[in-house]
Formats: sequence, structure tokens, C-alpha cells
Amino acid sequence: MARIAMVVTNACAPDPRVERHARWLVNDGHEVEIFAWDREGSMPPNETLSGYNIKRTNFGKNSKRSSLGTWMTKNKFISSLKIDADLLILNDTDTADVRFNGKILLDIHDMAHTWPLMRGNSFVHKWAARSMLKQAKRIISKSDAIIVSAPGFADWIELQRLDPVVVMNRRNPQSLEKSQQKVLGYFGRIREINSIRFMIQAAETAGFRIIIAGDGDAVDSMLGEFPDLDYRGPFNEQQLPNLVEEISVMYAMYDPKRGNIMQGAIPTKMLDAAAFGRPSVVNANTPMGELCESEGLGVTADYGDVSKIAEAIEQAHSIEITSTKGEDNDAFLSVVNKLLN
Repeated sequence: MARIAMVVTNACAPDPRVERHARWLVNDGHEVEIFAWDREGSMPPNETLSGYNIKRTNFGKNSKRSSLGTWMTKNKFISSLKIDADLLILNDTDTADVRFNGKILLDIHDMAHTWPLMRGNSFVHKWAARSMLKQAKRIISKSDAIIVSAPGFADWIELQRLDPVVVMNRRNPQSLEKSQQKVLGYFGRIREINSIRFMIQAAETAGFRIIIAGDGDAVDSMLGEFPDLDYRGPFNEQQLPNLVEEISVMYAMYDPKRGNIMQGAIPTKMLDAAAFGRPSVVNANTPMGELCESEGLGVTADYGDVSKIAEAIEQAHSIEITSTKGEDNDAFLSVVNKLLN
């Protein structure tokens, strides 16, 4: 048995990818502790779930901090960590500066250096993106092994002359009775108000009711603009099946101007929905759209074209998902065990 530490710059409440990997590690006989940054201070400081422990750090409520203040507080969290373990798993490149002397496995969920440009295109946003890219390249070069959540991300890593392993955010299929109701769902991080606007407009055109659940920077804007939404708030892994049971189609569309979308991001909500037998609507002419079409997981539409999105929602409602790929825990554990042996 090894002691394995994981670091993530969110509250892990939930972080499905991190917690899925923690569960795999526990089932493989390891002791696992997740170090998380609870920027809102709304979660228990210590929590044990499925055999792994989550240790959360908070430096005061973050909701009114500027982007610079958030960045500084995140760095404070990273510098405060004192980790004693046999293996450290860093989740995304913004965890790069954790002090640790042992083996490091870097898990890239997303192209973190593209995040600042989601908030704006000013000199400060561009400077932050460049700084995070340098940080990413630094931790990539220091890591003993790398896994990524999407094949497109592997292509980017290989440009740094490294050989990552792809471990996608798939879950094992679970049987849920098909819903005949016209209900569109969005379950996950809420970061883009425009995506939500297009969803609401398209759902109205298609005659679908909407259910939204999750947290994120755009929640307050969303509720301010659409106060009558059926918004369920944040949810955990145990609540997800009940949420999905209420919907017939999942919405998983993102602004393609975000660098990670064209570089290969695959939305977890599309894979989750497919595992429960629900089709999704995703961006056309993107890696996620290509995967959606090739595996029969839903329908694609051009981002921002409300009429086309409405048509895609209606088409997706009639799709039967007959088979999906399950969890790839063997690939993940093979990387871990090579580092431990």
C-alpha cells in the first residue's frame, strides 16, 4: 500500500475526475488524501468519501475578490501545502508549484493556460495566460509521468516531446429508464453566460423545459438574468443519477473561442449523459463534436445558432444510445504502479 496525495485548486465538491481516480486508487489498496482549495469556505474542512479523505483549505470567502486576488490566494494555498506521501498527483498545471521531493504524476484535465482569456482579452488577461503557459511547460518538464483527459490534449503534450497516457472521463454504463419528457439538462461548472443564453433560447424554440445544476463564476449572472430558472444548485456524485433521470437530453456547448475547445476538450457531462443513456447536444466542427458523432452520443450544432441548436435538441431526443465505453481504470493504475515500483 502506498500513500498518495492529490492536489486540486477547487473545493472537490465534487470534482468527478479527481474523485473517480481516488476511488480507483483506494480499490487498488492505496491510502489517498486529496488537498483541495475551498475558495468559498462552504464545505467541511475534512471529509471522508468512499475510503479517501478530502482536506480543504480556506482563506476566507472569495466571491468578491478580483482575478488578481484570486490568483494570489491560490498561490497562498499552493505554498501552504506540506505533503508527505509516496506519490503526488497534480491535477491541472495550475498546481505546478507544490513543494514535493518525490515522484509526480501530472493529470491534465484542461488547458489551464486558456482560462484567463475566458474572462477577457486585456493586457492583464494575456499576461496571465502567458504566465500560466510557462508554468505548464515547467511542470510538464518536471513530471515523472503525465495523463490527459482527451486525445487532443495528448497531441499538445507530445509537442513538448513527452508521451502522455489518455484517461478519459468515462463512467461505466448505468441503466436509467428513457425519459419521454422534453427536458434539457446542464449539469456541471457554469462559467459562460452566453452558452446558457443560447441554451435557454433554443429550449424555448424546441419546446423543452430546462434543469440546471452546478456551480461556477457565472451562476450569479445567470440567476440575475433568468431568475425563474429551475436551478438546483451544486450537486455531488451521489446526486447525479437522480438529476440525469429527470432529463431526456444533455446540453454541452461551449464558446469555441476558448482555446481548449479547439485543442480537444471532451465535456464530462456528455460522457456522463451517455453512460446513463441520455444523448447530448455539442459543438459541431470540434473534437468533441467528432467524438459525439463517431460514437453515436448525440447531435452537433453550430455554437450560437439558436435555430440549429433547437433542431439538434429535437433530433437528440429521438436517439437511442445502445452502448458506451466504460471506465479506463487499468490505464490509470498502470501509470501509477510504474511510478511506485
